[in-house]
Amino acid sequence: MSYLVLARKWRPQVFDHVVGQPHVTRTLQNAIKTGRIAHAYLFTGARGVGKTSVARILAKALNCQKGISPVPCNECSNCREISQGNAVDVLEIDGASNRGIDSIRELRDTVRYRPAKSSYKIYIIDEVHMLTTEAFNALLKTLEEPPEHVLFIFATTEPHKIPGTILSRCQRYDFRRIPTRQILAHLARIAQEEGADFSQSVLFAVAREADGSMRDAQSLMEQLLAFRGEDLEDREVLDLLGVVDRETVREAAQAVLDRDVTRCLDLVDRLHGRGIDLRRFCQRLCEYFRDLMVLSFGRARGGSWLDLPQEELQGLEALVSRTSGEALFSYFQMLVAGEEDIRRASLPRVALEMLLLRLATLPCLESIDAVLERLEGLVSGSAAPLVEDSPPRFRVGRKEPPKEGLSGAPKPPCEERCQGPAAREERRNKVSQEAFAGVREDEPEGAGRTVSRGDAAGQEESVDPDSGSLEPADVVRHWSDFCQWVAARDQILGAKLSKSRAVEEPQGVLAVQVLEVFETSVQNGDSERTLRQHLTHYFRGKKAAFPIRFSATKAAIPKPSQAGSRKTSPTRLALNHPAVQQAIEVLGGELVEVRSLKSKKKDR
Repeated sequence: MSYLVLARKWRPQVFDHVVGQPHVTRTLQNAIKTGRIAHAYLFTGARGVGKTSVARILAKALNCQKGISPVPCNECSNCREISQGNAVDVLEIDGASNRGIDSIRELRDTVRYRPAKSSYKIYIIDEVHMLTTEAFNALLKTLEEPPEHVLFIFATTEPHKIPGTILSRCQRYDFRRIPTRQILAHLARIAQEEGADFSQSVLFAVAREADGSMRDAQSLMEQLLAFRGEDLEDREVLDLLGVVDRETVREAAQAVLDRDVTRCLDLVDRLHGRGIDLRRFCQRLCEYFRDLMVLSFGRARGGSWLDLPQEELQGLEALVSRTSGEALFSYFQMLVAGEEDIRRASLPRVALEMLLLRLATLPCLESIDAVLERLEGLVSGSAAPLVEDSPPRFRVGRKEPPKEGLSGAPKPPCEERCQGPAAREERRNKVSQEAFAGVREDEPEGAGRTVSRGDAAGQEESVDPDSGSLEPADVVRHWSDFCQWVAARDQILGAKLSKSRAVEEPQGVLAVQVLEVFETSVQNGDSERTLRQHLTHYFRGKKAAFPIRFSATKAAIPKPSQAGSRKTSPTRLALNHPAVQQAIEVLGGELVEVRSLKSKKKDR
């Protein structure tokens, strides 16, 4: 034939031309230089990674008429015959069609004859794992002690099927999948030599579709060269090849993150009309979200972990900034499970539509760290900006109308939690400043004027916000009003200060007596620091520089009535305890009297 396909035309002829296998070629070149040539080699790896090509180059290096050399001349008759596959002394055997014991007996009988015109008689057995167990056993003795002029080279894609007795007699070389960047560079070189002009996106889609196989990439490139004379767009060219283009995958991911159900359904309809394999599309979408997760959890080194062009990385960065790593992980888990469902589904289109709908309507998730941060904010009393989107009964601080975004619509509560860490932190800082500014605006009295409070005798005392520092006596006089003010803004601290008392002790110490149930909480937590902050806001900027000491006031447990012979039950005593009553008031519960089993039996 006058025309050679690209896989044969661009087959490497020397070790330096082999793409993506430097660990193999370097070892074989050093072995040839030092004369340490084994009698049996085993080349393993995926399809199309260069196993047979390296076997032929090794045969040419050993049988070159100019002498054994790591770089064969490719000009002598031996090199040309080996390249064309018709050399007398280099026999290429298909293990799938010569797998029986009779074929191996015939081979064993011919190995004793010396080569006709070369230094070595080389047997290249492709797909050697297809040999039967009897054939392997018949080959054992010859493989272990072959004549000095015989060399065996085995190639296989499934080394686990080869008996251990054969593996132990061979030098094994594992061929790796070729990285996408190297396939892309090789395809660009082929396109340039063939006079074709393809865009980078098309070549990258072909390289990625090859999945590490150079032969697959060259076969797809062959089809591209057949289409090059037509005026087609990149997407149309890839449709003709049946390759999922990267732009469609990116569009699907963006529709999911935008929660755009209509665009998801329209995308599946277009994929179905183009004849794209929906399972393959789901696999590509899984890989895309995997890339997003890599960037989300390792932004510093994400680019080095991804085998992608620079413009692809920039597009991924833009999507990662709009969501969180936890949400991406949930999307990825659902995609992996959905890919298996699409593979088994009788209606793959419907299965893909339902999968994208579930992804687009998935409730926004929040990490455990963010939840703990919100809880710490509640305990410390600075939870106003962290619970802005909480239900009304947990809302702290002023009640403000929802802020509108660029579209004029209120921002959904889950959108803030699905943002990236940097965007969340920036928004929380902004809301925190607004919340603390709102505390000053929410005072019961006018700003800049004297604050008037009523004392126990009904007389009014004035506290000048700009005169002197705050004294314990001022706090004691206004303690009741202060506790009500705190309860409206900080429910946690307000509950601790409920039914509390403030007493001024000698040496300017403010003693705060709380219920016994809250004694440990106020002494071990950040209650003192939070209390000082609220005192400063309540008294218009005055600093509470005096010591604060917390103590417990023991509430008396009501004793049973002496009148009559009936005694109050322990259950009733416990329910009437002030601590229980306070807990019920804080938690919003109700009293439910549970009757014992003995009482129920008596009633029966």
